[in-house]
Amino acid sequence: MKKLTLFLFIFFGPTGYSQEVPADAKEAIKAIYTEALGQQQGYQWLHHICTEIGPRPSGSEASNEAARYTMQMMLDAGADTAWLQPVEVPKWHRGDEWSKAYAGGAPISLPTTALGGSVPTPEEGVKAEVVEVGSFEELEALGEEGIKGKIVFYNTYMDHSLISTFNAYGGAVKYRWAGAMEAGKYGAVATVMRSVTLLRDDLPHTGAMSYGDSEVKVPSAAISWQAADKLSAMLEGGKVELELYLDCGVQGTATNYNMIADFKGSEKPEEIMLVGGHIDSWDLGQGAQDDGAGCAHAMQVPNLMRKTGYQNKRTVRVVLWANEEFGLDGAKEYARWAKENGVHHWVAMESDGGGDVPRGFGIGADDDRIEQVRTFKSLLSPYGLHVFAKGGGGADLSPLRGYDNFFIGYRPESQRYFDFHHSARDNIDAIHPRSLEMGAASMSALYYLLDNLD
Repeated sequence: MKKLTLFLFIFFGPTGYSQEVPADAKEAIKAIYTEALGQQQGYQWLHHICTEIGPRPSGSEASNEAARYTMQMMLDAGADTAWLQPVEVPKWHRGDEWSKAYAGGAPISLPTTALGGSVPTPEEGVKAEVVEVGSFEELEALGEEGIKGKIVFYNTYMDHSLISTFNAYGGAVKYRWAGAMEAGKYGAVATVMRSVTLLRDDLPHTGAMSYGDSEVKVPSAAISWQAADKLSAMLEGGKVELELYLDCGVQGTATNYNMIADFKGSEKPEEIMLVGGHIDSWDLGQGAQDDGAGCAHAMQVPNLMRKTGYQNKRTVRVVLWANEEFGLDGAKEYARWAKENGVHHWVAMESDGGGDVPRGFGIGADDDRIEQVRTFKSLLSPYGLHVFAKGGGGADLSPLRGYDNFFIGYRPESQRYFDFHHSARDNIDAIHPRSLEMGAASMSALYYLLDNLD
């Protein structure tokens, strides 16, 4: 009876699903990592995207150039089909931007960048007294009497005590998203905020903001960590005025493209194993960490399978989404098309956490499926993959929720990710080739194992 129980556990796994791991799984996984680290094809693709194409903001021709380039690379890698899916997106413009603080002496220039979606200042700029707040509760307590006619300075922080930097980001990013909308209710003429980062440097970090359905739209910017420290110290000494100039805004719409490439499965081609990242980036840097790395990871998954001689049973679909940063337009259009055409994603995985060394995966599925994936840990832990957490996916997979229900989010080391995120620091030199390729191999190894499930 004990032998029978053990047999059932190995064959069906702890969940009752058929769990057939190929006899040569260890050798196949080793080959995937060897190929990735030796050829470093993903890094070569990323290097081209960053250095030859550059920043890929919403509505830009650079985003389209990247879509065309990656489509050709997937065809060269053996894709059966690859095509560009048109998506209507906001066209973002960024021109000159600066701010100066006045406190009785010579003005102090503060590194400044407009938040994505902000309206511009008037041509002469905006100059007003600064009022500092550390929360929406403090803003509300000041009310119209303390806010009207002033520039609100959100001196808010990512919580450095949280080991998960993404949790810390989630706690601070609400001020970027809704800060101008909330301050506008009380008559503010503009807002500035401490950049959403953990790095105490002098580069500002941009990112999307929103006015919601408010008719009041005030200019909104981020200043660097060190600039925020200076401004806060100046305010301790008394009244401070800030002069802010932003030449920015959404200038209509444009057509960008999702890139979709299919590597057809030999046995179950109708079952789609989607893997993706977003092709757009903000305009301050080259978009290497966010999310050029995710694109390279996704492109490498079918490429590494083919290079190591593995024939995928299910169809591996690479999707590089347009405009994640500014509203998920590419993800929404892909989801609309997939539902309309009855596409079944057997599993969907996204990489949008940068290109640092791998730590594991987040798994969005029922408990049985999560436990099923966790049975692979013994095969993957030698490569640094120890996290198999409940809850996974990513922003670009969210429009598929409720339609498909097996999502995976790749999780690399994140302690330095927000040093680069949405800033001029996010360039190809922020990427270590081996770290990037370890991530690509990790995602490929997991998909190899999943593809062999009945």
